[in-house]
Amino acid sequence: MIRPHWILTLGLLVAFSAVLPLSVGAELPARVAASASNYRFGLRLSRKLGELQPDANVAVSPLLVQAALTLLYAEANPDSTRGLGQALDLQATFSPKGAINGVEALLSDLKHSAAVGCRLRLLSDFYTQQRFTFTFRDEFEALASHLGIGCHRLGWESSAKAAQDINYDFLSRSNFSVGEMVTSSQLESLGADYTPFLHVSAVTFSAPWAQGFDPAETQDINFFVAGSRPKLVPAMFGQHRYRYAEVSALDAQLIEVPFATADLSLLIIFPNQVDGLARLEHQLEKYDLLQLRAQLEERKVALTVPKFRTLAHSDLTGALKQLGLAKLFSSDVQLVEVFSSILASSAPPLGAVVQSSLLEIQEKGGTDGDSFSFGDLFRRALPLVINHPFFYAIGNDKVLLLTGHIVDV
Repeated sequence: MIRPHWILTLGLLVAFSAVLPLSVGAELPARVAASASNYRFGLRLSRKLGELQPDANVAVSPLLVQAALTLLYAEANPDSTRGLGQALDLQATFSPKGAINGVEALLSDLKHSAAVGCRLRLLSDFYTQQRFTFTFRDEFEALASHLGIGCHRLGWESSAKAAQDINYDFLSRSNFSVGEMVTSSQLESLGADYTPFLHVSAVTFSAPWAQGFDPAETQDINFFVAGSRPKLVPAMFGQHRYRYAEVSALDAQLIEVPFATADLSLLIIFPNQVDGLARLEHQLEKYDLLQLRAQLEERKVALTVPKFRTLAHSDLTGALKQLGLAKLFSSDVQLVEVFSSILASSAPPLGAVVQSSLLEIQEKGGTDGDSFSFGDLFRRALPLVINHPFFYAIGNDKVLLLTGHIVDV
């Protein structure tokens, strides 16, 4: 399926983010800068999680994390946030406030365009312990609301009760699909040095394909993992014109499978070697997902890909600290516009960032026919069987919604 606006917009984003100096980047529209920033931050975060969790499925929404942390960055004392803008990949945006406007535009576009035909939930909330010495500022709560982020002060009679309140809040709002978000021991450890203050988010995603897979063609195949016996998993089959590329420097094949909503698509980066995922993720440090997408070209592919449902829960705190954001989790950053406090020392720093992501890949989709290509008359379909661990990204020309790796189906 040809999407010419994808190619044009991706080319512009790559050009803006890769070749313009920062002084010129400051003049870019906030939305374009936010898109490039979201893709850069998302790739860095998912690579780091892949490094920390090599034997578990990784699914993370960088958009929700970046939105919340950018908000804290923008509302902190500027003298205490040196280096955080770069760690959040906000170099090309106007200012901290401009970054918020850009992220808000991305979220708004995504929510409106995905409203039809897509099961997408984006949940994002700050929680802290209710104390008389500080409270959220009204202005901060209003800004957070524009980004779809709730601000809550809990009674916190005990860590167990606080965990129960947070978990039930997310379970009920996600149709009981995201599981346990926090534990009582986790909250108790947060309160050892400071008043607990954390960000909790969840995303659930399932959408029909632009061209569905015939359930009658779904068969079990062997899914190989290095060092383990192969596992029989259900896999879908479809033969269509997809956007595809071979990148020899990555020793990998790329294929993009479009969804029927919001111009979203699933980009699979499939290492040629069964044990090649770790090396692939390391090599991706040198790349930009937008640049890689710009290399894709249409061709007929006979694609076999596992159907699966994965729920990935991650405490992102350690990964974010390793990405240069450790200061945000310390008292060095003064959240002066976040909290109104009687004593400067009573306002807490951020203690933890946790997220759960539910991703479902199924056969359901449309029946749009392929565009005609004269070359297809003389060229057989390229067979591509996704039968070992791979990296993936779900997004469109504006936003990276979900990314990570699949090692177990």
